[in-house]
Amino acid sequence: MSRIGIVICNYNKKDMVTDCIKAVFEQTYQDFDLYVCDNGSTDGSGDAIEAEYGSRLTLIRNSENLGGSGGFNTGLRAACKRGYDYYMCIDNDAFLDEGCVSNLLDFLEEHGDVGIAAAKIYHMERPDTVQNFGQIIDFKNYCTEVPYLGYTEDGSMPDFVYTEAVPACALMIRKEVISDIGLLPEENFLYWDDTEWCFRAREAGWKIASVGSAKALHCMGARREDVSTFPTYYAWRNWIRFFILHTPEEDLPNMGITFLTSVYLVQCEGYEGDRFARAATVMAAYEDAIDGVCGKAAEGIIRDIEKDGREVRFDSIADLPAEYEKGRELFIFANLPGFLRKAQELRKNNRSRQ
Repeated sequence: MSRIGIVICNYNKKDMVTDCIKAVFEQTYQDFDLYVCDNGSTDGSGDAIEAEYGSRLTLIRNSENLGGSGGFNTGLRAACKRGYDYYMCIDNDAFLDEGCVSNLLDFLEEHGDVGIAAAKIYHMERPDTVQNFGQIIDFKNYCTEVPYLGYTEDGSMPDFVYTEAVPACALMIRKEVISDIGLLPEENFLYWDDTEWCFRAREAGWKIASVGSAKALHCMGARREDVSTFPTYYAWRNWIRFFILHTPEEDLPNMGITFLTSVYLVQCEGYEGDRFARAATVMAAYEDAIDGVCGKAAEGIIRDIEKDGREVRFDSIADLPAEYEKGRELFIFANLPGFLRKAQELRKNNRSRQ
């Protein structure tokens, strides 16, 4: 039987992580060892895990929050010393169906060219609604798309899909893939690290798949952008960084205009609504992305969302008041040359490290 090293990364989700662990121990496939990495939680998570599960798992306590990638990698490094055949990453707010591990393993053993296989993810709040069943990386619009997002389970979807990326929410990876491409990119800290990991796997010749028979529920409460700009910063910085590194050379100017337009729209939202925390954080994320700043955000970047003012949304140029259009043109004209220069430097530095 193939041996699996399963890693759960936790940060301040005491109630959810214990339920997550319970679902892992209820799997029909039992030839695994479980590693739980607690990322410096302050809510008593580590003590709760130790009290309830004790010697049934390996609990690793980080002294600080190392982010999703750093937390997972702490567990994966410990697991890799044991030499498992496969490794699995599970978010602390994901809950596996009892056949999830078995079905992912069976799929990988039947499809030798697939390096990473992920569960079909459903919304915790709406268990018959798909949250993720494979992601497409769109290099024309500089985003990722989930083709089956919001689909209701009715039996019409394929048994599995080959895809370009999957979330680290509930995925299994071969030991050979880790040997080829290494662990999750810790420079991200949070968000887009799994997309980058999958991109590297595909560059190394491996296929990525989402498996319909492997099911998991996932709570989407982590990205509380109405409370602080913590998720905003990492989502924007790592989104911009990913496409700077991987977009074809000839598309860099169009990409720069796309990013700068998006940043400008957020600045207008903040000004129009008299709420500046998100606008300032997005600007900082953009600047850090093009400057090659990675890892944990610097002090002062993450801010609480203001309770006063009003929330304004401009989803496209068409939504902008007419008086802001000239400003958009000036903003892009002033910033595009610097963007292109720094994007080239970032790409060059990234190639030299590979």
